[in-house]
Amino acid sequence: MDKRILFLIILVISSCSDAEKKSKQVDSANKHQPDSNAVRLNNKAISFIGKVSSFNGDSLNNLLYDSALIYYNQAIELDSLYLMAYTNKARVLQRRGLLEPALEILYKVQTIRPNFAEVIMGQGFLYEKMGSLELADKKYREALEAFENRLEDDPENDKAQSDIAFLYIFLENENIAIDEIQSFIRKNPESEQLKMTEGIINNFDREKFIKEY
Repeated sequence: MDKRILFLIILVISSCSDAEKKSKQVDSANKHQPDSNAVRLNNKAISFIGKVSSFNGDSLNNLLYDSALIYYNQAIELDSLYLMAYTNKARVLQRRGLLEPALEILYKVQTIRPNFAEVIMGQGFLYEKMGSLELADKKYREALEAFENRLEDDPENDKAQSDIAFLYIFLENENIAIDEIQSFIRKNPESEQLKMTEGIINNFDREKFIKEY
């Protein structure tokens, strides 16, 4: 997989509590304090995923995925509100090509946190990958509303601004997305987040992104 595409996939599917913050053992997506044993199981699963390589045989990778799924399931069983375990499980299912089960997991997350914009956007990506373009468009618009609500609550949130601009690739086209991100940059010229997103949009390949998502 193209490293740039992999980076983009990780960037947009990650929950509000990313891997660098997991040591705090706080699921900031819904301010839920996860069970410490559930966090341990989640991190154990992540260690298996870290061993997956395109250079390994499919059978070995599948074994690593299956092992990770066991730990994610145990983490969810211990703490049914631990959203990171759900989103990580969904990503493993995606990698296995099990798109409908992955989608079901993301819908489960949405029942726990209805305004989880990143998860709603991820649903759109999955629908587009499955060829359900009308449903994908519906999810993109739903995600946009969630990001806009987040930005309304926190007008200086450059991550929300970046996600809004990125979504316009899927709602309109790259030119509209570029106009949107440049508008945000003019308002916040010091934001490295916005500048990074501008570069992503300028070099974005939608077809390849969806294919490898």
